[in-house]
Amino acid sequence: MYLRIFIALMLGTSPALATDSETNTCTVMACGNPGIPGLPGRDGRDGPKGEKGDQGVQVRGQQGFPGKAGPPGLPGIAGPPGQKGQKGEMAAITSTQQQLTALEKKIQTLQADLTKYKKIVMLQQVKVGEKFFVSTGQELTYSNGKRLCENGGAALATPKNAAENAALAEIVKRNSKIVFLGINDIQTEGRFVYVNGAPLSYTNWKQGEPNNSGNKEDCVTIVEDGQWNDLDCERKTLTVCEL
Repeated sequence: MYLRIFIALMLGTSPALATDSETNTCTVMACGNPGIPGLPGRDGRDGPKGEKGDQGVQVRGQQGFPGKAGPPGLPGIAGPPGQKGQKGEMAAITSTQQQLTALEKKIQTLQADLTKYKKIVMLQQVKVGEKFFVSTGQELTYSNGKRLCENGGAALATPKNAAENAALAEIVKRNSKIVFLGINDIQTEGRFVYVNGAPLSYTNWKQGEPNNSGNKEDCVTIVEDGQWNDLDCERKTLTVCEL
């Protein structure tokens, strides 16, 4: 009895609880206050590996905000050149402008030349009736002078009366240069005709002419006194045209 009470006191329990009774039986370990926790025990052995569980439904979340731009990378290797494209409108406009500029320069040059020739023509132009005798001051052979006049829609000067002959003589005096007339005997020696082959309707030969000196004088010139002389067609004389 005393031993039980002593044990109860040591365990901090009531002596009444330490008594055996039919109505209230209480063991010391069951009814006493909990003791101080002991040291943790050793880990147990790993159990067997379980079966792999279901993956389940994967739900993709919303895309996050873009991050900051990284530093620029090194330039890549240049690729091969592409095919040449079609000519653009600007290039066509530039080409047109260049052509217009060149054309304007040509027009200015032509205008300057025309002005110069007008002055020359005004100085060397004579009108007789409805006919004009005009010279640009060029000295050419018979064939070249004939071509020059024809290119300008005219013909070599050909006096068909005394008044026209006197007008031509005035041009000769003014320039101190003889002039080829539109007359020759190239086709038939000694038979002088107009350029169109028609026979002469007026002549003013110098005495002793034509003499076909050297057997090569097939063209006709007019000198300062208005008289005619046959001459080598390859000589150069002042070219006078008639309109």
